Amino acid sequence: MDKALGWIGEIFQTLLKLLPWLVIVPATHEGVAFVRGRHVKKWGPGLHWYWPVATQYKLIAVVRQTQLIQSKVIMTKDHKTVIVGALVTYYVDDVVAALAKVADLASDVMERSQGAIYEVIAQNTLEDIQSDRTGFKDLLTQRCGEAMNGYGVQIIQAQLTEFAPARAIALNARGTIGQYAMWTGF
Repeated sequence: MDKALGWIGEIFQTLLKLLPWLVIVPATHEGVAFVRGRHVKKWGPGLHWYWPVATQYKLIAVVRQTQLIQSKVIMTKDHKTVIVGALVTYYVDDVVAALAKVADLASDVMERSQGAIYEVIAQNTLEDIQSDRTGFKDLLTQRCGEAMNGYGVQIIQAQLTEFAPARAIALNARGTIGQYAMWTGF
């Protein structure tokens, strides 16, 4: 019986798309509406009407957010291996760029920041990093901000959460060249 009357529900759902709908954008968010798929319209906090038959929308939090950067073993300029983890704090300042140019903003912040942080560490010696931690944190913040330029994000702060010397030994896992497992010991 449900299958026989299922078409009535589908017709009703299609007719509902012809009526305007109301979206409430909270004060902590902003959004964009894609009108007829190609026109991008910015939505600020408040009430917004849209036609579901011709419009799709996305909302995103624009307030302060953090992204944890996964720990990795890398090498400094003086050939010392260290384990590095970081935390990046940011906010969205251009919602159109953040939603229309990037598919997944959080992973893009993580990827670009991770690359910038590892690049800065590889360009400095262990002694340089340890001698001026505040200056190094400012350098990390600046480089992460440059990496996210044009993507609608402002970096507030990038800081190391893990930073310690490590030893990395490559072990031949299967007896064949090219198949290696990484072992780290602290």
